Amino acid sequence: MATKRHKKSQKKSLLFFAPLCAFLWPSALAQEALLPTVPDDFAVTLVAQEPLVRNPCAMAFDARGRLFVGQGPQYRNPKPTTPGDTVEIMIDTDGDGVFDKTKTFARGLNCVQGLAWRGRDLYIANSPDLTICRDTNGDDEADEYILVYTDIGNIEHALHGLNFAPDGKFYMSKGNSKGLNKDAAHSAPQPFRELFDIPTLPGAPALPPPRTFTPKTYRKTYHDPADDWGRMGGTLRADPDGSNLEIVSRGYRNPFDVGFDSEFNWLGTDNDQTEGDRIFSPFFGANFGWAHTWSADWTGEHHLPTVPISGPVFTGSGTGIVYADTPGWPAAFRGVWFINDFLKRTTYVYRPRWEGALMQPQGGKWESFARAGAALYQPIDIRSGPDGALYVTGWGNSLGLVSKSGQQQNEGRIFRLAPRALPKAPTRPTQPLAQRPVATLIADLASEVPSWRTDAADELVRRGPTAKSDLLAALRQRNLPTAQETWLLWTLGRLEPTNREIDTWFATTGHTLSPNARRQSLRIVAHRIREWQRDAALPAFVTAALTDPEPRVRFTAVQAIMQARATALADALWTLAARETDRVTFYATWHALLEVVPTPALQAKLTDDRAGVRRAALLALLDRNSLTAEAVQPLVKDRDPATASLAALWLAKRNGNSLLVVEPPAGTQFTGELRVAITPGIKPSAVSYTTDGSEPSPDTRKSTARINIKDTTTIKATLFVDGKKVGNTVEATYTKRATSSAPTITLTPPTEPTTLAQVKALLPTAKAARGQAIFNAAGCFACHRVGQEGGAFGPDLSDVGSRGNPEHLIRSILEPNAAITEGFTLLNVMTQDGKYAVGRLHEESGAVLTLMAPDGSLTRIKRSEIEFRVSLHQSPMPPFDRVLSAPDLAALIAWLGEQK
Repeated sequence: MATKRHKKSQKKSLLFFAPLCAFLWPSALAQEALLPTVPDDFAVTLVAQEPLVRNPCAMAFDARGRLFVGQGPQYRNPKPTTPGDTVEIMIDTDGDGVFDKTKTFARGLNCVQGLAWRGRDLYIANSPDLTICRDTNGDDEADEYILVYTDIGNIEHALHGLNFAPDGKFYMSKGNSKGLNKDAAHSAPQPFRELFDIPTLPGAPALPPPRTFTPKTYRKTYHDPADDWGRMGGTLRADPDGSNLEIVSRGYRNPFDVGFDSEFNWLGTDNDQTEGDRIFSPFFGANFGWAHTWSADWTGEHHLPTVPISGPVFTGSGTGIVYADTPGWPAAFRGVWFINDFLKRTTYVYRPRWEGALMQPQGGKWESFARAGAALYQPIDIRSGPDGALYVTGWGNSLGLVSKSGQQQNEGRIFRLAPRALPKAPTRPTQPLAQRPVATLIADLASEVPSWRTDAADELVRRGPTAKSDLLAALRQRNLPTAQETWLLWTLGRLEPTNREIDTWFATTGHTLSPNARRQSLRIVAHRIREWQRDAALPAFVTAALTDPEPRVRFTAVQAIMQARATALADALWTLAARETDRVTFYATWHALLEVVPTPALQAKLTDDRAGVRRAALLALLDRNSLTAEAVQPLVKDRDPATASLAALWLAKRNGNSLLVVEPPAGTQFTGELRVAITPGIKPSAVSYTTDGSEPSPDTRKSTARINIKDTTTIKATLFVDGKKVGNTVEATYTKRATSSAPTITLTPPTEPTTLAQVKALLPTAKAARGQAIFNAAGCFACHRVGQEGGAFGPDLSDVGSRGNPEHLIRSILEPNAAITEGFTLLNVMTQDGKYAVGRLHEESGAVLTLMAPDGSLTRIKRSEIEFRVSLHQSPMPPFDRVLSAPDLAALIAWLGEQK
């Protein structure tokens, strides 16, 4: 437990912080602020810092409004002997708004990367485990450790995003690291095994039962972080005790956090350093393309087999996300999402709008809300507090241990962000939950604090019929806050599962209260049928919603039909598929047909007169892997261009190719022959391309050519079948391979290995003008892009200066294996015939794995032929401690610091 004397040292450290900034970019030293920059009418407070907290990753407020923080030395690459993480209660003993003391609530955990409160239970994502810690005697120390799930993947691409939603379910997000799958009795639950694409061991239950331990008997489960990746990640949900676990959506690589808004719409962050991070909006049945069954795709743009993402990709590291509609905040910052970016050291505000049934940011981008140039602000988790403020955990300046002694040395901070004129929060009731008036509980349903609204809803459900009249009376009020209306409707929907009077109320009254109430009612009636009334039919207002002019209503109705497995409404879905123009609603429609229509009936629709019906049937059958190449080949000539393109794409992807083979890969610097060819198996066809920016036509058919790249050339290529365009026009940009515009210099290797300390000492006087020439002379342009120059094998460094962490960058150059950028480790693959391939993972689908070599060439390997694969956790970049002298490396770092 930290002591009171820490508060003085903590506040004093702010006055003498300048020495800590010695590793900043030299040009920024004079203007660097200690705290992130926020809008003028907002204030930032540093409410905790090291040594009180170390690498605080996840946090949650309990029913009493106290802040619980998961922290410790586990991330990254822990050893079996690495001390466990803890969950700390943050304490402010003198009420000045700064935490000065902690109490350990739980200890001995794997890396804590997610927290959520429900009642007296703290849910902890500590991969490879999901653990519930419970205080049974009120001493603020966990007495029971309940291991709900285990073997669900290592601490990279781990379990995150713990949420309790209005439907009473427990939601979570999971990356694509897989379990070890060695022990049948303690294996991952079946839905996780499905995501990871690993076999079920003989005797392994679909859902291993939870196990309960005491603080003395609980042991964290070690999982070697070097273990191989699974296939994909997803979002899942379960009952609070972990039962009824199911996959909600899939196709993620490394989703960090997910949250939902006042209308129970979800948004999350997913990380991929090779193609950019993305924001996604999950829903039931959605597949977002990573390791897709037959056609992997990262954005879903113009790609019907997967769902489009909710905004442009970005070069950062998306972490925590929260929806906020806090009373007392300026109108411009209500009803918005706040999204953390660890790499850019920024918290963004995402203002949602709807393009049909797809959530998108206003103006096609998000805005900076809190941004720091110093390493002080490395935002990870973000949560709304009981005082109306936002709280942000700040990670240390490196992902993992930085001391050679193995001791945790990284910083850790917690920030409070709020309007300067934020009203004081009202006093909370102190009586036990079971004794609180219904009106108090209903008021809590509008709270921004997740544990308060979750506990209030559970208590109202526990009271059952006695609370029903009060819920109905509250719903009759007009102009309720949207979040409160949503939670009221769902709380009513969770009452008396088989009481048909409640179903009738939603069918006759509930769905008429407001547009939000209509969408919630559609969801609720399907939920009640799915959970408790398997033999019931969906009411008529669901079918009527399929013809609503609002795409979001049609989408929600389709989701209701799929959730209720309403096979009787298949014809209504086919009718909708024939006319639906909204991208996401059409996806939901064919996926609902996949769930409710048997394969023979789907196959019969391939000859339907309606183009949308043929297209939906083809998508469903391809997703189900129920067609042969012979059956798909004729559809390449379908009179519907979208259906023809799908057929051609499937034929190409089954062989590991795209519709058009364009080599070398886009972004490659080269001189020589550019090859544009048709993937095998699509006939009769021709390929056409241009290099002058014009659109290809059937009259300009070519196959290969030698193109003299002067500076940058963009090729446009199109596949034509019988003179008709099939698929999208492919654009690929190429840059002439040339030396940099920087002057040519000769590097003089140091006589002794260059050290971090030497480079840091020279940074304040380093000459950035020389750095570009050093970058060129060291051969860095071969793999790294800066601006318009460079290769695509290594991380893009065009904006590395905005990330503001030169110490981390120095380490990555001197010791590349000690700090490998996410997504750029080497993968070793051995095929069943004994051949090996090593490279960076470029793309993975259900059928094919693609590796990229340093020269940009691609190697495609069928997954069915892979004997084993293992992440080497080795950088392809050699160490430069004996290549670059300290002055040269300092100049290089100074130049990179200017790349923003």
